[in-house]
Amino acid sequence: MSERRVPLHARVERALRERLTSRDLRPGDLFPSEAALQQEFEVSRSVVRQALATLEADGLIRKVQGRGSVVGEPREVHRDVLRSGLRLEAGGDGAVTTQVTSFEEVPRPDHLVSITSDRVLQVERVRSVGGIVLSFIRTWLPVDVAQAISADDLVDASLHQLLAERLDRHVAAAGNQIRAVVATETLADRLGVEPGSPLLLLEGRSVDRDGVVLEVFSTWHRGDFAAFDVEAGPLTKRRPSGEDERIERLKRTARDLLAELEQLR
Repeated sequence: MSERRVPLHARVERALRERLTSRDLRPGDLFPSEAALQQEFEVSRSVVRQALATLEADGLIRKVQGRGSVVGEPREVHRDVLRSGLRLEAGGDGAVTTQVTSFEEVPRPDHLVSITSDRVLQVERVRSVGGIVLSFIRTWLPVDVAQAISADDLVDASLHQLLAERLDRHVAAAGNQIRAVVATETLADRLGVEPGSPLLLLEGRSVDRDGVVLEVFSTWHRGDFAAFDVEAGPLTKRRPSGEDERIERLKRTARDLLAELEQLR
């Protein structure tokens, strides 16, 4: 549809929506009055009211008695990027569900240099919050994991918890990277968004207490529905990820060696 055929109220609504998504206006900010919007866009009050009604229906703005309209809190799910696994902090009463879309043994992709076997277990899952698809997850694991867990085990369940319970392998360290990408047609179909929509891609791997890789994963999140939280602690020098665990292993080894020396004496 050409721009001339787009109704006036839809043009105004789109322009105002862009201000909200670009964070020019933040939650709690007072929204421009109807009179101000009439003057800015040179339209009638009815056009402005139609545009505002759409934004209000989507929860982007809300009316406050005595103040007018204010920017509403965004509908998003927060995730702590420093924690391993896919623990999601959903606001409100949004239930987190997980659907397994693929669970199969495949030849190891060339980029998986940290998993040495010729074949790997590839698992694909879709995670939703409150019935809205949030993320698509592709995970590669050592192929022997398939002997301990099944696709049904992973429905609405934690992969890391299953690895700990079934194999006594606990996540000791993780390294993650975040980058902004756009949705391909395949990803758009899986996430229920338009092709080209902004996504947040979280990639990384997890290792167990012995430093052996447990998983390598890529997770695509909807950019309009996911927020990543990073909490900075005291500004003290931090050891690299996993160093504390390596130190503990070295201490145990040293104690074992000392015990053997005592026996030899």
